[in-house]
Amino acid sequence: MRMRSTTLNWHSSSDTISRKWVGSKKMSGRNARTQTFPNLRRAAYWHSCARRRTASGVSHCNGNSKAATAGRRIGNVKNMQRFSTPHQKLIVFACALFFLVGIGAAEIDVSAVVQPRNIQFSEKATLELVLSGKTFIEHIDAPTFNFLPAFLAVPMRSSTTPRLEGDKIAVSKAWYYELIPQQIGDFALSDIRFSYQGTPYFANPGTVRVSGENTYRDVSTGGVHQVEAEVTPSNPYLNQAVTYTFRYLYTTVLPTRESPVSTLPDFSGFLVEELPAPLNETKRVRGQTFQVQAEVRRLYPQKAGRIVIEPASLRLPLDRGPKTLKTGAIALTVRPLPLFQSQQFSGAIGDYQITAQIDKTRVEVGNGLTLSVRISGLGNMQTVTAPQIPAIPGVTVSGPNPGAGSTPESHVYAYALVPSQVGTVRIPAIAYTYFAPELGTYQTTQTAPIPFTVLPKPSTVVEVASDGVAWGEWLILLGMPLLVIVLAVGGYLWYRRLASARAAVERHDVPPDQGALATLTEILESRADNATAFGNAIAQVLYQYLSETLGISLVGGSANPDAVREVCAKAGLSDATIQEVADILAQCDYYRFSPAPLPAAERQALISRAEKVIREIKNLQET
Repeated sequence: MRMRSTTLNWHSSSDTISRKWVGSKKMSGRNARTQTFPNLRRAAYWHSCARRRTASGVSHCNGNSKAATAGRRIGNVKNMQRFSTPHQKLIVFACALFFLVGIGAAEIDVSAVVQPRNIQFSEKATLELVLSGKTFIEHIDAPTFNFLPAFLAVPMRSSTTPRLEGDKIAVSKAWYYELIPQQIGDFALSDIRFSYQGTPYFANPGTVRVSGENTYRDVSTGGVHQVEAEVTPSNPYLNQAVTYTFRYLYTTVLPTRESPVSTLPDFSGFLVEELPAPLNETKRVRGQTFQVQAEVRRLYPQKAGRIVIEPASLRLPLDRGPKTLKTGAIALTVRPLPLFQSQQFSGAIGDYQITAQIDKTRVEVGNGLTLSVRISGLGNMQTVTAPQIPAIPGVTVSGPNPGAGSTPESHVYAYALVPSQVGTVRIPAIAYTYFAPELGTYQTTQTAPIPFTVLPKPSTVVEVASDGVAWGEWLILLGMPLLVIVLAVGGYLWYRRLASARAAVERHDVPPDQGALATLTEILESRADNATAFGNAIAQVLYQYLSETLGISLVGGSANPDAVREVCAKAGLSDATIQEVADILAQCDYYRFSPAPLPAAERQALISRAEKVIREIKNLQET
């Protein structure tokens, strides 16, 4: 019989159903190739090719496993021409079929599957290893592998599953492991090796991604969801304001009806102030664009030492079950305040300014006026207390009481002042000491001195007049003849006493220019470098001087540069003087809204300008 050459077309096992012949029975196998053999010659040729393929290694289970077998080459179609007689050829083909049955019976499939492939650091994955064949498998060595340092593999269980393959009993062996992540990142797992009947096999489970507890990756949408928390500063002083920010970052919106729900820690050891949530923003992280939602709290540590803020969490309502993301715990080291021996410090922590003003600049003796003191700035306003008012000779001070105009960033305190003497009274500079955590030192801010004028009561003159009338009536009772003499004497005495009262008033009343100049000198000597307090003090001195000199009240809403221009123009002041007064008041308004301290030279320059314009107005009034 003449041998015909046969060409075989190899196809992938995923493209067609594989079949092979073992003995006289047809069996299916995933790694076999589709081919029909009409005679024993083609069967022998197929057997030879199969042996060559087995000798070079077989990849099982869609490329996840390989059989590293090394076999000898069995059969050679070309050498079959050496057997010429039909009897010899029949013996050769019988031997080929015998070896073919052994190879088919010993074919083994292995697989390694990890589920899920995307986990958080606090979660675990499952590794399933399966070894199966079309024969009864026994005496299988346990698989060997090592996934450290990425994963710790803990055996869970193993199982043996028998099944019927044609007229034979085949067995599948499975092992299950729990993979506990030890690191965060993307990991390519190493090969898993088996040994069966002296033949090594191996399978590769692929890659696994481990994210932190703060990250979730949605396999269906490819979205990334992440949470983070931070505090600034991380080493605050006692009672210093600390900002805590919780952020939810996501690349895609969850395809669920419910919204994620955040849970913040209870902030034990802190006073807590909830702040308005900032507007949503975008953030670029490692080449990805995230939408950011934030929640902010202002914390004030109440004890020194180490304080740990517990993790915050976010619950993601997923269809297959909720997923919880967690931030890490945050440790703070709270520093105690430095030692400071001063009665002026009452515990205020932050950065503050102090200003003061009175509701009127002229008051009658025995009547009261209101002194309003405002403390404003950034810091723990709960540590701010009312300042102490220095003693004012001839004035009774009561208070403090809560004043109008307080805000979350400022406190206003009201004091009632009742003068008991006629003349010009000056409220001394009011100092306020606080601890500035940014500088780590104690700072003192103070107001400028505030003058006001105390006038006598009009009833003083009325009482003098009424006394004169009563004396005249007494004299009338003595007799009509003496009426003229008594009236003359009484009128003279009344005039003398009235003139004396007026002189007393004039002696106690300080000229406006002298009072204004003296107050400016006190402001300069006080060395108050707070721009707001300095601007208020200079403006108040000018407004009061103009009111007393020109006889027009410049208080409340009428105290502004435009009103001053109009009043000064009606009083006949020169245009240059009016412009200088307006410029000084405008400069004071600028300082009132400037938080920066003023240099001494700048304070001296403005006070000199104010003194000069006061003298010019005085000279103009005298001419």
